Amino acid sequence: MKRWFLACCLLLIVILSACNLPQDNPPTEGKPGALYTEAAMTVSVQLTAAGIGKPDSTQPPGTAVPKDTLLASATPTFKIPTLTPEGGDEDSELPCDLVKFIRDVTIPDDMDLAPGEHFTKTWRLENAGSCPWTIGYLLYFESGDSLSGPASLELTSETIQPGDTVDVSVDLVAPQETGTYEGFWKLRNVKGDGFGVGEFNKAFWVQINVVEGAGMMFDFNIYADDAAWGSGSLPVDYIDLGGEILTFDDPGDPGDPYIALQSGQELEGGRISGILLAAYPPVGEGKYIIGRFPDYKVNAGDLLFGRVGIITNPGGNCGNGDVDFRINLMVGGNPATIITLLDWNEICDDQMKTFEIDLDDYKGETVQIFLVVLANTDSDKNFAVWDSLSIHR
Repeated sequence: MKRWFLACCLLLIVILSACNLPQDNPPTEGKPGALYTEAAMTVSVQLTAAGIGKPDSTQPPGTAVPKDTLLASATPTFKIPTLTPEGGDEDSELPCDLVKFIRDVTIPDDMDLAPGEHFTKTWRLENAGSCPWTIGYLLYFESGDSLSGPASLELTSETIQPGDTVDVSVDLVAPQETGTYEGFWKLRNVKGDGFGVGEFNKAFWVQINVVEGAGMMFDFNIYADDAAWGSGSLPVDYIDLGGEILTFDDPGDPGDPYIALQSGQELEGGRISGILLAAYPPVGEGKYIIGRFPDYKVNAGDLLFGRVGIITNPGGNCGNGDVDFRINLMVGGNPATIITLLDWNEICDDQMKTFEIDLDDYKGETVQIFLVVLANTDSDKNFAVWDSLSIHR
């Protein structure tokens, strides 16, 4: 019995030992797809070990990758790059249409105006976007108090390139009732999309106070027919007005001096005018046109306001016009008191000149104001204009 039990144990040991002997595995060529599987496994190991999709050149082909290297490479180190257009910053790309507000050219916020007073509001804006503003762009009323303004009007008759500025104007009327009024305006592109200031497309506005006893005290357009007009050659004659007396709103022959109220004129910068005072001096360098306005008594807070420039031909060309605009003031009819309030040279540069003159130094005085336009060349294109010329309080 003992011998039989010992024989069984020996047999069992032999069988178990045979299971651990080396196996004679068949070649991989004998299994379809086996070569592809091994190649895929090799590539997978190489990608993981190298981290960027090519084998580690520091190890010869066929060298086993250490286990700790595989584990360390479990977290990928390769990062997909973010592509940005050449020369640009994706965070700073400008929108097509964008406004930058520069300043109020006329009618600053909280200006006092009289009930029913007509006025022109002008904003200076910059094209801060990446697209030009062209014909078809509009200024439009968005909300608030319209102040009898239009629903929309043409922004420009020319192209305003990115980075350029433009003076944008609209003719308005103060309400009859006293109080504070505010109207909001924006621009609209040729697609009909509205846009405004900054990334949030905010509106720009006009804000006025309508009060009794304030507003326009002297409108030069209204009194132009009562002024005395003349023309001559330098030096300027304030007594006899140049020696040649002119009749208001009488055009005469082509090239003759002429003074009149006009409207619907295309001005430098592309704006179409309301009613303005046009003054054409005689043709010839050093020749001028002059007007002496009726007496006015200056009060505290009086401001002389207006714009000067040149009328353009259709399309914005105003040729070689070159003039000096002058405003002189005389106290009490005494020529010895004449002083110069404004002396401005203007050529066709696509911009109207805006001015505001404080008259407080003459409060209580009765004064006369002279307007002078002097030709600096022999050009026949000196189509000078005084726009919105008035005294406000």
